[in-house]
Amino acid sequence: MILAVVAMPEYSQAAYRHGDYVAKYGVFPLGEEQKKLEKTSIPEDAPINIISQETRTFHMTHKVTYSFCAQMLQNLEEQPVDDIGIEWDPKKYPFEQIATIEFEPQDSWIPEFRVWWDDRITCNSWHGLKVHQPLGSTNRMRRVVYAESRKLRLRVNGFKDYIEPASFAELPVPLPAPQIVLPNQHATHTVEVTA
Repeated sequence: MILAVVAMPEYSQAAYRHGDYVAKYGVFPLGEEQKKLEKTSIPEDAPINIISQETRTFHMTHKVTYSFCAQMLQNLEEQPVDDIGIEWDPKKYPFEQIATIEFEPQDSWIPEFRVWWDDRITCNSWHGLKVHQPLGSTNRMRRVVYAESRKLRLRVNGFKDYIEPASFAELPVPLPAPQIVLPNQHATHTVEVTA
């Protein structure tokens, strides 16, 4: 397994509608420092949280850049929407860049934000306009699974409802984070934030 998440391409797997168009998405690393990590792998004796810690360290010290691409549906017979097990041939139907995503160096693992996100936030591709509807059997299954997962998380975490923030002002950052030392788990320390 690749150690550096920032060096891995990511894919939507399933297709999504955008009005008269249907596409799958891909996010591909562009930064030179990211690309240098493509061949790194997880050592056998690595701590259990190595991926999150390496990702956090990288985000704190480097700008991260991705190419956001769409692979457009052009032939329903060769590009089935209902079966994600059939790859849409990227040579015949290439990913086309539609945007560049950039993140300046930052602490990507602030405990307060992570706990708030894990306990209260829901991400669901079905929360949108019908013209941007998720397509295919996998997305239909996600609709049910995400709803049940959200209910379980709220119950286990002691909350009555989830949050869908309307602006960055509603995010619980930047806050100074407590430093937790775990035996045999070398962690990166959070950058101190001044008010």
